[in-house]
Amino acid sequence: MTGIRGMLGGVKFSANRSGPYACGRTMAVNPGSIGQMEQRGILAQAGRLWRTLSTAQQGDWDTFAATPPEDDYNSLGELYLPSGFGWFTRIFCRRRRTGQADDLLAPASTPTAAPDSFSLDLYPASGDEDQAVLGYTLDDFETHYAVLKLAIAPGVGTNVQTSRFLNCVEELPGAGSSLEFGAAYLDAFGTTQVGMRFFGQLYRQSATGIRSTPLEVFSDVVSGP
Repeated sequence: MTGIRGMLGGVKFSANRSGPYACGRTMAVNPGSIGQMEQRGILAQAGRLWRTLSTAQQGDWDTFAATPPEDDYNSLGELYLPSGFGWFTRIFCRRRRTGQADDLLAPASTPTAAPDSFSLDLYPASGDEDQAVLGYTLDDFETHYAVLKLAIAPGVGTNVQTSRFLNCVEELPGAGSSLEFGAAYLDAFGTTQVGMRFFGQLYRQSATGIRSTPLEVFSDVVSGP
């Protein structure tokens, strides 16, 4: 096949001097979405509030950063340690995004346990909440926030995750074992079709903003519900 251009099943087809090529759809590096603008606003506030802390309070964040409750890795897979300001900003943003009140003081460096289990039931998206359902161990999120990130395979029938993960759930579910998020699912990925494959990462996040390691699954869109 020659001369094909455009999008098909999440894959972009085009051509350059070397000939035709195909690649996964990518997001713009500087999108102007409402979510992106809100995130930038939160980051700007974090910088201003950091400067209101005393030297001792900033030092507490540096101490926290020296023995952090989460592991961070760079693009080469090497462990690295964010700064005290980096941790302050991270936790400030997480708490804002889950609707919590600001707490500018460094928390205890206590790791958060990962979820016990989870599942995803996904259907063709049109905005109804029951078209995307997160299932999890009973009461796993009674006192912890659920943070669910999804990424999509580049086309129907493929099983390699190439797109970046997008936040679909950041809330405190409370007692129970399931949560519907169909509106956020549609907002993040638009209309979906049967056979599309999604990759999910589920984190437990404490009230202090500390996240567990993710539990990961994949799920295909099926007809229904």
